[in-house]
Amino acid sequence: MSPSFLATCFALIVGLTIELFSRAAGKSDWRLWAGIFVYALIQFAVAATGFYENTEAIPPRFLLNVLPAIALIIWLFTSERGKAFLNSLDLKKLTWVHVVRVPVELVLYSLFLQGSIPEIMTFSGNNFDIVMGLTAPAIIYFGYGKGMISPTLIKIWHIVGLILLINIIATAVLSVPFSFQQFGFEQPNVAVLKAPYNLLPAVIVPLVIVAHLVGLSRKPANK
Repeated sequence: MSPSFLATCFALIVGLTIELFSRAAGKSDWRLWAGIFVYALIQFAVAATGFYENTEAIPPRFLLNVLPAIALIIWLFTSERGKAFLNSLDLKKLTWVHVVRVPVELVLYSLFLQGSIPEIMTFSGNNFDIVMGLTAPAIIYFGYGKGMISPTLIKIWHIVGLILLINIIATAVLSVPFSFQQFGFEQPNVAVLKAPYNLLPAVIVPLVIVAHLVGLSRKPANK
């Protein structure tokens, strides 16, 4: 698979993630979609200049790629307006966001083959996040749809998903050629410093985290 084709595929995955998340917002989905898309476009443009590829800057420039999303997540779960928005999300539709973790993992494996990330970040290494994408349809259909999976088991699924996500986030961060790098010395994680792959931590991961946290904070309503 050529680098340009892989990058195009990943850009489409980013678009799909935004679309799936926005659909859970109902009537306000177009405004949410537009807002996330503009933010993604800005982050893409910054990464395209090579700004994030400077790993020696103090503090790390890459913080600008992730801090806005972190700040927004904190605001969503602590402010009244943010909580109101989260409570308006359709849990069943929101859970579809996790399905994108399957194509994301396939892209990561392709990036490993191309020498842009270490194997430890893939499903052939220490990343088992693909399991959540594969099991999400069952949670949607049997859990939120048919009510055949108990709310407790659904919450356990979300907890496991967060643990797997934290695992790959930590692995990815410690594989970037920063001063504190711990993994992937022979083949470091340089992909996330470049466009469009910087959108994985800037857009996709935050949306997946929100989907899990909302799933944990609310009682499933079978539909």
